[in-house]
Amino acid sequence: MGTVAPLSFQECKVRASLLLKELCSQDAARSRRAAERLLTLPVFASLSPAELLSRRDSVQRKHVLALIAREQGFASWVDLKAAREAEAASSVDFEALLSRVGGVFLNRWFNTYDEALASLRREGGYLVPFRQQFFVCGPDVLTALGVDLADPDWALAGPDWLAPKNGAAHDRLASRLTRLAEASRALKRAPSLSRRKAPMSSNEAPMSPPPQPGGGKPTRAELKRAYKEKPPPMGVFAVRNRANGKVLVGTSMNIPGMLNRIRFELTTGMGRFPELLEDWRRYGADSFSFDVLDVLEPSEEPGADPKEELKVLEALWLDRLKPYGDAGYNKPPPA
Repeated sequence: MGTVAPLSFQECKVRASLLLKELCSQDAARSRRAAERLLTLPVFASLSPAELLSRRDSVQRKHVLALIAREQGFASWVDLKAAREAEAASSVDFEALLSRVGGVFLNRWFNTYDEALASLRREGGYLVPFRQQFFVCGPDVLTALGVDLADPDWALAGPDWLAPKNGAAHDRLASRLTRLAEASRALKRAPSLSRRKAPMSSNEAPMSPPPQPGGGKPTRAELKRAYKEKPPPMGVFAVRNRANGKVLVGTSMNIPGMLNRIRFELTTGMGRFPELLEDWRRYGADSFSFDVLDVLEPSEEPGADPKEELKVLEALWLDRLKPYGDAGYNKPPPA
């Protein structure tokens, strides 16, 4: 097994929510697997999987949070939270660093550490974390940041920031990068969005409608009800040209629907994005990827309008990737 990077605090919360959903799933295999995991908690240790499933309504969010913490090596969720906050306070802010150079250099990015590590081993470069994701970038990125790659500490620490070969060299590099990050944080940050979820791939298959008792297809009314109960993800998306590194960034209340629409427009030659369409024809469909950069969870407050939060979220990604001119297909902001 490859080295597994610790889950971020946000990802731990997402994993806990997914576990609770699996426990309540109508799929017997999924719910049983979730129950078997929960039996490792002392509060449920005396139960069998069937007994726990029979009283699954008694399982609370605090229980699944406690389980995720134990699986991450902590005695409690409070301990995990404190540790992750301490790590965040002392770690290098790669988000601030990479925002300085824009998206033109960020040519290999991954949702998991193992995928990034495999790419590093195949193609070389430098592996660094970026929020809940991972980038493998070329030396030109570090040079653009003002990093001296001739510094012997880079050779000692190695190219994998998350698994350094020499801890002392890694700490010295971290001190230098922290100073660079502090310069990048001179501009006031936009307000944080508490309902953001970890980025996900737009290539994930859409959720299938629930099976019907008689085995038939769901009716239109049932599909409509399921849609209202499970609204499509909203947030920030990107259409990336892997041939030249250019990217289009946008937001939508229905990301899968918007990405499907853009793909259809490009395939049929509709010119809503003329430069993107030109490159689509030049490089071919296989050179493009359709990605979800950030997802905003629906508000629990009735009548809440997420449009303002989507604008802030989009502004963050536009500032980070700067998809203008040679770097992207977005129109530059007014001077």
